[in-house]
Amino acid sequence: MTDATLKAAKSDVEFLSLSGISVTYRSRKGETRAIDDLTLSVKDGEFIAVLGPSGCGKSTMLRLISGLLRPTSGKITFEGKHLEGPNRDVGIVFQNPTLLPWKTVRANVMMPIRALGLREADFTEWCDKLLAIAGLSDFQSAYPHELSGGMQQRVGICRGLIHNPRLLLMDEPFAALDAMTRERMASELQSIWMSTGKSVFFITHSIQEAIFLADRIVVLSERPARVMEIIDVDLPRPRGSNTQSLNEFGRLGAHLRSHFLGDQA
Repeated sequence: MTDATLKAAKSDVEFLSLSGISVTYRSRKGETRAIDDLTLSVKDGEFIAVLGPSGCGKSTMLRLISGLLRPTSGKITFEGKHLEGPNRDVGIVFQNPTLLPWKTVRANVMMPIRALGLREADFTEWCDKLLAIAGLSDFQSAYPHELSGGMQQRVGICRGLIHNPRLLLMDEPFAALDAMTRERMASELQSIWMSTGKSVFFITHSIQEAIFLADRIVVLSERPARVMEIIDVDLPRPRGSNTQSLNEFGRLGAHLRSHFLGDQA
């Protein structure tokens, strides 16, 4: 899919919205506010990257969007409807793929189908397509210990997409990988995203990763998390090894570092 085709395929429809969201945790030691008056939206087919310091509430945002946590105040809407419980129209990819070692690649990918009580036969063709997009067709009968770390994470991405969700939530999915594998996985994720047309909400600590992958970057403050800035990334796709040498890439990197490093940027 070319850059022009990708832009044409994207919708301007706002299908996920967080409005005035605050989250306060209560314990014996008192109250801790994790998120404070946070507002943002995601459009259909959009790739959003979220940057922020450790412990600022990024993972709490994923729990909110997945419907596993209710905000203390504010409103979340998904496809125009108020989100009040677990959202079955999202897929989740974690930092570690947590594959079951006794199951094959294909069986691991198909796990959400069984967990959701769906008919496996209805998702056989989609599973074949996902494995092909991820370059795993020849490994569908392999077991996790036979795969590299990057391949295991690709299995995790396929598993997150198998029930055909509208939105894929990714919680620092490449953090445990070495630098070279991490760069390769970013390129492969871009290909999977461009092939499937899903919306992606991607949490990362890597400024370079965010710029390389995202349509927009959401910059969060220290806890309690607030939106400091939302930045459009207007770089041509598909992005490749030469993208980081572009002047705009360097400018965006310097600007983002200024949020976290101040005068050191």
